[in-house]
Amino acid sequence: MTEFKYFKLGDLFKIEKVTGFNKNELRNNANGKYDYVTRTSLNNGVESITDKVPNRIPNEPHTFSLGLLQMTFFYRERPWYAGQFIRKITPKFKNSDLVNLYMLTCLRKISRILLGVLVRDVDNTFNNISIKLPIDTKTNELDFKYMEDRVKALEQDRVKALANYLTVTGLDDYELTDNDKKVLSYKPKFKDYKIWDIFKVINTHSILKSQVAKLSEGNTPYLTAAEGNNAVSSYINCPKEWIDEGNCVFIGGKTMVVTYQEKDFCSNDSHNLALYFKQDEYRKPLIQQYFVGAIRKALSQKYSWGDSISKSKIKKDIISLPIDKKGKIDFQYMENYIKVVQKLTIKNVVKYKDEVIDKTKGIIN
Repeated sequence: MTEFKYFKLGDLFKIEKVTGFNKNELRNNANGKYDYVTRTSLNNGVESITDKVPNRIPNEPHTFSLGLLQMTFFYRERPWYAGQFIRKITPKFKNSDLVNLYMLTCLRKISRILLGVLVRDVDNTFNNISIKLPIDTKTNELDFKYMEDRVKALEQDRVKALANYLTVTGLDDYELTDNDKKVLSYKPKFKDYKIWDIFKVINTHSILKSQVAKLSEGNTPYLTAAEGNNAVSSYINCPKEWIDEGNCVFIGGKTMVVTYQEKDFCSNDSHNLALYFKQDEYRKPLIQQYFVGAIRKALSQKYSWGDSISKSKIKKDIISLPIDKKGKIDFQYMENYIKVVQKLTIKNVVKYKDEVIDKTKGIIN
């Protein structure tokens, strides 16, 4: 049986400030060799891809980035540059991609702790947090082989489950039709709308972690402002008076996590917002997903932990939405566009799945 031991993060990693700069210095190139990492919690933290930036020294690959506003950790396989409010975390141990992926899971578990401290205290707090890791009983040192084997096994299990899911649901049919290609090439006109005018905005109910701890497991999603898993922290048996209606856009107020919530839910903070599109007939999942993207684009860089969004502030905010020839919101285009995006995403997922399966076959054979 594998044994585990607690290690201080300060003994395993070096956390340090990095020199950030604005994106107007970038040499944007979709095929560039360098990632430009910002405070965004999307796309693995990558805001842009660039060629080498003159007079700027890139951060080393095989390190981690920490976005200080949402306390989001990402593993950086490639050399990278940084925007503002980013820390670099460098392993002190001999690492590999698989070991670092194992470590990434451990680091992400402490995000909630860091969200509760001031930015100036992040480094000291990080260094003094202890995490449980597997050890080699013969040497009492970190068991890197266990970590690598564990990640490999989880990857293969997930890929098998994914393959079955794609087949059963028919999502493995990801080839773009001629109509799909037309949707991608179409350039709609956009119009600005005040969020307050087209959405009913409410502050969610608040149920504290201490209250959640007293509740049993259930079917109601418990949402927090943490990135990942569509903002769902757990599923609980939530009292009716704390439940908010689903089929809405959810905004984690302090960290600008924006997601679509299909089911009724409960939330950890009354500063979180739920947005209900006023035209009920268009509160459809695909249209709501488009709203999520539009709101993220408009607001994710505007608000932060120190200047969080609120019900009063959002009254002045606008989003851009596509319009049809009559000047009305083009809901059909929005649905079609999200369908194509889903196909493109599935295509990448299937490609990854096939690569892992082929690699596994090669090892077995």
